[in-house]
Amino acid sequence: MAFFPVEIGDKTQLATVALTAQFNAVVLVALGTTVGMMIVDAPVVWFGATATNRLPLRAVRLVASMLFALTGLAIPLTLDIAMFG
Repeated sequence: MAFFPVEIGDKTQLATVALTAQFNAVVLVALGTTVGMMIVDAPVVWFGATATNRLPLRAVRLVASMLFALTGLAIPLTLDIAMFG
C-alpha cells in the first residue's frame, strides 16, 4: 500500500495534470492513470512477494546493496565520459 502514494507523487502526477488540462476530463484521466499504475505495479508487487518467500532476505539485501553501490559509482563515471569524451 505504501508504494502507490509514493509512486503517484512523481512524473505520473505531472502527466495526470497535463492530460487533464489537455482533455478537460478530470475523472476519466485520474481513473485511467490509476488503473494504468495498478496494471504496471501489480506484477512487480506479486513478484516481490513471491521472491521474499523463496529467497533468503540477507542475500536479497546484499545483492541490492551491491547493485545500489555499483550504480552510485557508475553514474559519475558515465557522466564524466559523456561530458568530456
